[in-house]
Amino acid sequence: MRLHRVTLGLVLLLALAPVDRASAVAQWRWPQPERIVTIGDVHGAWDELVLILRETNLVDENLAWAGGKAHLVSLGDLVDRGPRSRDVLDLMMRLQTEAAVAGGAVHVLLGNHEAMLVSGELEYTVADDFAAFADEETNGQRSKAYQAWLKANGREPSGKARSEFKKNFPRGYFAHRAAFAPEGRYGRWILERPVIAVLGDTAFTHGGATDQMGGLQPEALATWLPDDLKQYARARNRLIAAGLLPPRIGLQEGVEAAMPLQREGDDELRDAAGTLIAAAQSPVFSADGPLWYRGTAWCHPYTEVFRVQTVLDNLDARRLVIGHTPTPDARIHERMRGRVVMVDTGMLKAAYQGRPSALIIERGELSAVYPNEAPAPVEPLPRRVGPRPGLMTDGEVETFLSEATVVSQERLLEGVTRPQRVTLERNGVTLTAIFKTESVGPVAGRGRVRDRAADQSDRWQYEVAAYRLDRLLELDLVPVTVERTINGREGSLQLWVGETVSELDRQEKDLVAQGWCTLSEQWSLMYAFDALVHNVDRSLQNIRYDAETWMLYLVDHSRTFRLGQDRPADLRGVEIRISTDFAERLAALDANALFEHLGEYVTRSQIRSVLQRRDRMLRDWGPPAEALGRAGAR
Repeated sequence: MRLHRVTLGLVLLLALAPVDRASAVAQWRWPQPERIVTIGDVHGAWDELVLILRETNLVDENLAWAGGKAHLVSLGDLVDRGPRSRDVLDLMMRLQTEAAVAGGAVHVLLGNHEAMLVSGELEYTVADDFAAFADEETNGQRSKAYQAWLKANGREPSGKARSEFKKNFPRGYFAHRAAFAPEGRYGRWILERPVIAVLGDTAFTHGGATDQMGGLQPEALATWLPDDLKQYARARNRLIAAGLLPPRIGLQEGVEAAMPLQREGDDELRDAAGTLIAAAQSPVFSADGPLWYRGTAWCHPYTEVFRVQTVLDNLDARRLVIGHTPTPDARIHERMRGRVVMVDTGMLKAAYQGRPSALIIERGELSAVYPNEAPAPVEPLPRRVGPRPGLMTDGEVETFLSEATVVSQERLLEGVTRPQRVTLERNGVTLTAIFKTESVGPVAGRGRVRDRAADQSDRWQYEVAAYRLDRLLELDLVPVTVERTINGREGSLQLWVGETVSELDRQEKDLVAQGWCTLSEQWSLMYAFDALVHNVDRSLQNIRYDAETWMLYLVDHSRTFRLGQDRPADLRGVEIRISTDFAERLAALDANALFEHLGEYVTRSQIRSVLQRRDRMLRDWGPPAEALGRAGAR
């Protein structure tokens, strides 16, 4: 499915559009249950789902509800990719009824893959899913569909045509599509699934916290997207039945085919074409809609928290639990100081190499459950700046860079500090890093002499200091950097972050950033860091982005930690907004902590200057002092 962006103006117009928005969406807000069990994306992984339901004591050996008054929350994407999507749906639908009788509840939210099935997007529907409906499809249905397909494509009956038809429409295809139509057994049930659920102080949604979720009344949000999905699916099926659209057509192709139909045929078909085109612009299909958005899982907490907190305030909730984006280590993690909990651990192992899991919320405490393990606390997502093999954390990369064997060295042509690219190997793992040895003052002299030297220095030591300060602030923009001696020369060794695109490349080649995290929000953190360390050497070349995700990396800090209290010249006209979380980390810095972590690489005068610039940043860019809470009292 090709996703598209939806502008705020269009969103508002669609919200006010004169379409039938009577909805059968289930209740979405509930009082605080005694026990909540949440599972992420199942994707047809029957065995894994059964395993975790038994592990959490929600079902017995016969798969009957055994959870009493507990509430089970499924974050959507029960279907696609895996082989037993239908069995998973049948089980969840049955457990809904059984749980309600026992005084509990099963809440299933709308996921993007449920939306895809209802809207006819079958890119991830596997052969087993169609085969599960083969017994319900008659030869007469297939014969009629074959004749219609021949006519629509101007083909004559032949063995080749028959083979092509079977490939495009395997046995069970048409029964599958009928079952997922708006009036079908599964389609009708899916269209009753809410986009959000709020149980006590915890909100749940499939993808992430989006701007729409912060701006709409929760009641409208819960019903809006399922209604848009219903409008689209009904209009699409009506045009297919009339022979005006082929039975297997994607969203964008369907919109293009429907455009001329608005001017042809009878009123009903023209209306159907118009409805399809309008509904296709809904956030239910868009990258920045709550079924698809990954920024809550991937983008930087210090910028994304503005969006998340707005949504939580709108929903009157304390935290948001999401699926959709598998965690890198197949464990449940929290972000943004517990405001967000990521529960998708890649349950379908064949596709995601993950495992089943469940988040338990009981008596205000959160824990993660995995098969054959004791319940574990929900830990923050580990720091991982830049790609690396396996599941290495940045702490493990530090050890690797400090101790691994140097296999090769290569001098890079760019860079006035004459850096080298170094390849290291340890226990079969290979990493590449950048080695810098340039170190010009402040070494000799005292007082003002040394201060003047500091303001003109170019030192590898500042690369290590910048990384350590980045870690203290939890900015997560500077790649792992350590001190290392190679061939008798001291220097900084920084993890090579792989194939990147510079800001210079982006501007000269007019590249479009395709990532989930906006460049402007990432740049605001760069501005803050550069103002703090008084970076006089930020250039278009050393602003680097991951070539695939467009995540920002900050490199080249050998000309930082100047003594001026003002901002660098290129930042004096910049205005940014610092979140409360970031402001608290800044406010928590003190001379002792900075000297403990940075004292090997910068002077006390430089540390005092960092704190002076910090104070100015908080005054100019930070939240009101009363919003800092405990940090403001330090």
